[in-house]
Amino acid sequence: MKLTTILEFNKRIVFAVAALLILGGLGGVLLQPSFLRPLAELAVTARRTEVPIRSVRSGRVMVALTFGQSNAANSGETRYRSRGRVYNFYQGKLYAARDPLLGATGRGGSVWTRLGDRLVAQGRYDAVVFVPLGVGATGIARWAPGGDLHAKVVSAIREVKGSGLNVTHLMWHQGESDVGRTGTLTYETMFLDMLVSIRDEGVNAPIYVSVATRCHNQGADRTIRRAQQGLVDPSLGIYAGPDTDKLGRRYRYDRCHFSTEGLEKFAELWLKALAPGGDK
Repeated sequence: MKLTTILEFNKRIVFAVAALLILGGLGGVLLQPSFLRPLAELAVTARRTEVPIRSVRSGRVMVALTFGQSNAANSGETRYRSRGRVYNFYQGKLYAARDPLLGATGRGGSVWTRLGDRLVAQGRYDAVVFVPLGVGATGIARWAPGGDLHAKVVSAIREVKGSGLNVTHLMWHQGESDVGRTGTLTYETMFLDMLVSIRDEGVNAPIYVSVATRCHNQGADRTIRRAQQGLVDPSLGIYAGPDTDKLGRRYRYDRCHFSTEGLEKFAELWLKALAPGGDK
């Protein structure tokens, strides 16, 4: 056997033994959540443009917490990168907004990046900050106190406050998953319980409730629509958001989530709902 062949063989053995030692001796450490979490965080925020939070602590700034299910998350057909001063707040840091937004589920596009550009372009705000929390296929029970996602809302509010910002708007778009499962009164009660908890965190911002029940072959649902419309009460700071049940199959690439055209229409509906006088 040639000397070079022997050396190459020995080198492979050394590498194999080293790998076994690492996996055996350090594997338990490397696979611990405390070790993996920073690596996962680095991967999520890679190639994002971080912006100093101090840049949005003055002026006319909207800080909107957006939550609900997939159409409040990143489930749109096409991604969009905001061109104006529109930002994505995520785990105490601020990034230039581009889809998919950090903090919400899904890998597609969102309505928020498009809405932010419209709000800034119209001069309503100097800057817009979105705090996206949407999670696909979630019923309202998961967002209400006692639900597994309620802590996510509370935690985000505290992170925003800890960064020297205040939530100015709450935007709720949810309901499809409750069709045929939740009654009108139950839906309203869980929503109001959720809102009370948010108010207890010192957030007195107006909350905008979308009417959203249409998904796939499921048409508009009277029970959930009645609950969402019945919740509107300006004396409690609850206002009407967009009625996206009006956006039919033409605007949904899979009969549920919004196409590019649908996202543009959705953004226009939000723009109208947020205007003085609201969605009338």
